[in-house]
Parts: sequence; structure tokens; C-alpha cells
Amino acid sequence: MRKRDVYRLALVGAIVIVLLNTFLAANALRKVFYQQHWLSHSQDVIITTEQLLARIRYAEASARGYVLTASPQFEQEYNEAGQRIQQSIDQLQELTSDNSVQQRNIVILRGQVAAKMTVLDDSMAERHGHPHGAIDADLLAGVINDTPDRVQGVQATIRIMLGEENRLLVLRSRDTDRARRQVWVTFVLAFLLDFVLLVVAFEFLVRLSQEREIIAANNAEIEQLNEELKLANTELENRVALRTRDLQISNQELEAFSYSVSHDLRAPLRTIDGFSLALQEDFAAELTDEGRDYITRVRYGVQRMGTLIDALLQLSRVTRSELQAEEVDLSQLATSVLQDLQAADPGRTVVTVVQPGVGVRGDGRLLKIALENLMGNAWKFTSKVAEPRIEFGSQPGSGDEAGKTVYFIRDNGAGFDMQYVDRLFTAFQRLHGDRDFKGSGIGLATVSRIIRRHHGTIRAESETGRGATFYFTLAG
Repeated sequence: MRKRDVYRLALVGAIVIVLLNTFLAANALRKVFYQQHWLSHSQDVIITTEQLLARIRYAEASARGYVLTASPQFEQEYNEAGQRIQQSIDQLQELTSDNSVQQRNIVILRGQVAAKMTVLDDSMAERHGHPHGAIDADLLAGVINDTPDRVQGVQATIRIMLGEENRLLVLRSRDTDRARRQVWVTFVLAFLLDFVLLVVAFEFLVRLSQEREIIAANNAEIEQLNEELKLANTELENRVALRTRDLQISNQELEAFSYSVSHDLRAPLRTIDGFSLALQEDFAAELTDEGRDYITRVRYGVQRMGTLIDALLQLSRVTRSELQAEEVDLSQLATSVLQDLQAADPGRTVVTVVQPGVGVRGDGRLLKIALENLMGNAWKFTSKVAEPRIEFGSQPGSGDEAGKTVYFIRDNGAGFDMQYVDRLFTAFQRLHGDRDFKGSGIGLATVSRIIRRHHGTIRAESETGRGATFYFTLAG
């Protein structure tokens, strides 16, 4: 057999032995921890038992003080001591739940303590009834007398319990010492075997030095690849910068277009509206009914065009404006929007319900625009309902929205047919005629863009004549 094979077998054998010894050491440590746990457990039982005896004596002393002085302080101390005595007994019963002998002793002890406390309670009651006079001496004997056999039953039971725990303490201390010796033995063996393993491993270090030369050559190749990758990243960054510059130019052009729409288109619309109004007011007598109707339609069309321009400009600003994230109180925003709607239409009575304390992190200005459109729709589409109701709130998400907070705006208005729901958030798509409900067809498209800019989703559920509910999420 070659020397290399011998080393390999020796290495495998050493590793197996070390692993076995490690297992034995771990097992020995487990036994040490186990025995130390029970050792500490016995000490806890002894301490609790001695504490119980001390509390019984403290209760007797407090009762004696109250009988002799009728001081309320002694009465309070006696009541507190009685509670602590029961706590100590309960704690003892829990600590010794694994020991049937101690459980029987505790049953006996409970009866003895109860009997003793009954005597003390009777003496306290007698003194309470005669705070300044003399009381029956026989009744006070259990409190005033301080003879050695006064609590002989309780003390005897406690001594039996302490004896049992001390016996277990000795056994557990012996087992703990034995386990500690086993740990030392296993660790010494592990050290010796590790030393042998290090000697064997030294021979392999020589071989590793040879492999390092190969690794160095590979590193040089990797460095070359990294340089090529850096060049590719630089080129990519240049392309991104170019695209970003193009996007900025496009945004500037869009801003210029928005300015043109806002000013250049409004001027002729104002001219048309002004001359139409002049015809309607100054030449009404010279026009036929049909002519006056035409002028009214012209003015309505001009005003509607102005509304569409405003809606398009708002949609453009929503798309281009920078998102300003902050903590937003949606409940307060919803309340403010509903108050504005009521102020603009004081003749209507609408029941509004806003869930308090609904907050999110987002752009407060954009979120207010979204709520104005959603609640404005709810206000509009409940105008023909006898008892209109609009509700805002939030609920935990489920399904695809699990783990998210879902916000909703619900109304009991006209509703819509769900087969047209795909058209709902598209610009200029309306599911109701302009004669029934006025609108530009831009509002829900604006809401959809605002929600998308917050990395959220929006959906709607409705039934014709039974209202609609809009649900949306916000990434925050």
C-alpha cells in the first residue's frame, strides 16, 4: 500500500474516532446539565420549603401582635402572610410534581396549615370583635403561647419533606460529580486525538501549497474576466445615462405640451364661451328657440371641453410629479373630502362612515386626489338613492392580497355591470351616460395611476342598482 493511501486511511480513522469521542463528550455534557438541573431543582424545593416555614412563623407573629395590640398593621401583615403561605404551598406542589412521595406530604401539609390558619383566624376575629377589651384566654392560646410543640405537626411534615429533598440532593450531587469526571476524560481523549489529526493534516498542507499555484493561475483569469465585466458595466451605465437624458427631454416636452394645453387651448375656448354668452344674453329676442338651443349646446360643449382639459392636466401632473413619501392619516383625509362634498351640495343628506385611525405611508397630496375622485364618484352615483350611504375603512387582505392592508370605499348608489369592469380605469371610458351622471371619464384613470405609483393595486366590485365597492392596496 502506498504511503499516500496509508495517510488517507489514518486520517479517516482519526476523524471517525474524534467524531465518536465528540459524541461521547456531548453525551457526558448532557448528563452533567441534566444532573445539575435536578440538583438546582432540589435546592429550589429546599429553599421554598424553608421559606414556607418562615412565612408560617411570620403569620403567627403577626397574629400574636394583632391580638396583643389590635394594630391594623399587624392585621395587614397577617393577611399578606396568609396569601404568601398559599403561594408557597402551590409552588411546592408544582416543583415536586415529579415526586409522588412529596405530593402526599404536601396534601398532609395543606391540611395541617389549614388547621393552624383556622386557629389564627379565630383569634384574629375574636380580637377584631373586642378591640379594647379582654378575650377568651383559651381561644388565644394558639397565638400567645410560644411552646416548642405549637406547630409541631407542620414542622414535622416540613422536616420529612426536607429530609427527602436532602436525600435526593446527595444522590444528584454524586451523579453530577460522576458525569463531570466523564466529561474530563472524554475531553482529554479528544485533545490527544486532535493532536494526532493535526500531525496527519500537516502532510496535506504541503500538497495544498502546490494547489495554490493552480489557484493563482485561475485568479489571474478571473481578474481578466472582472475587467471585461467592468467595461461592460461602464457601457451599460452610459446607455442608462443616455436613456435618462432622453426621458428628461421627453418630460420637458410633455411639460411644454401641458402648458400649451393649459393656456393656448383655453384662450379660444374662453372666446367661444364669451361670444356664445353675448349672443345668448344680447340677441336672445332675435333668435328662434332652435337657435337659443344651439347656443346652449355650444356653451355646454365648451364648458365640458374645459373640464376635460382640467382632468387631462391633472392626469399628466399625477404621472410626472415626484412622489413625496410621508405618514398620511387616510381617515382624516376621507373625512375632509366628505366635508367638502357636503359643503358643495348642502341640500343632500348622506350617511357617511369613516373608520378612525387608518394610516399609511405615501404622498398625501396624491392620495387626497385619489380619495376625491373615488368619494366624488360615490357622492355622484348615490344622488338618486333614497337613503344614500358612503363608507370608508380598511380590512386584512386575503388570497393574492394576503399579508396586506386593503382599503375600501363603499356606496349604495347606481353601481355598474361587472362585465364592463375592464374599461373602468381607462381614460374617457364611462359606464353611465352623461345625461344620467355628469363626468369626464378621467377620474378613475387618475386614481389608477396614483395607486400604481404607490406600487399598489385597485379593483372594484359592483352590481347594477346595488352600489359599488372600490378596493385598493398601497405598498407604503
